[in-house]
Amino acid sequence: MPNPTPSGPQHSQPTSGTTGPGTGSGTITVVVADDHALIRSALVGVLNATPDLRVLGEAATMEEAHTETLAKSPRVLVLDVDMPGKDAFQLVTELRRDRPGTDVLVLSGSVQDRLIQSARQVGAKGYVAKIDRTDAVIDAIRAIAKGQTYFSSTVQTRIVPEDAKRAAGATKGERLSDRELEVLRYVGRGFAKKQIAEMMNISVKTVDKHVTTVMDKLDIHDRVELARYAIREGLISA
Repeated sequence: MPNPTPSGPQHSQPTSGTTGPGTGSGTITVVVADDHALIRSALVGVLNATPDLRVLGEAATMEEAHTETLAKSPRVLVLDVDMPGKDAFQLVTELRRDRPGTDVLVLSGSVQDRLIQSARQVGAKGYVAKIDRTDAVIDAIRAIAKGQTYFSSTVQTRIVPEDAKRAAGATKGERLSDRELEVLRYVGRGFAKKQIAEMMNISVKTVDKHVTTVMDKLDIHDRVELARYAIREGLISA
């Protein structure tokens, strides 16, 4: 991640504390999940060199991020949404249920609208782009630990106010439920229906039903075209 210019944060009002288990007062505990070893190690180094932050663990896949978070209960999980494994937004949903004391900061190389929208819908507390300065990650972690939300200035330019969305009318993609979007992202990444069923803990029959509904709502009737749609709309990276 570059380290040149400040990113103007967007904050909400604080609602919670800052400490994690096994730390001194004021220390914010973190798990860093990114499949690029160079980026991950650099970020861990920067965070551990920051006096009020402490990295408890690292992860290179969604499954490792899940395991590390469950085992170490950090105050903040810094999550790259483009890692191998299960859908990132499914993981956020599961962690909000299983580790409500851990909040998620999304870190991504993409600032496409639908990724930002999905992150907000599942309850991620912040979103920082990899083109933002490293300090934006530190600022975001601190804000989230205080119960605030943080969206870097790069991300803020992509957030459309809800009243403007209503005035423009819903797009085809906005008619999809969260579960249908999740299935669409898996289809777009090339997973077979059996794999999708296993990762979502549902039956293959239910996956079939979701895929059919998605195709009907989008008026797309081919898996290749579904994948192209997912890439074009920013639901997955090309």
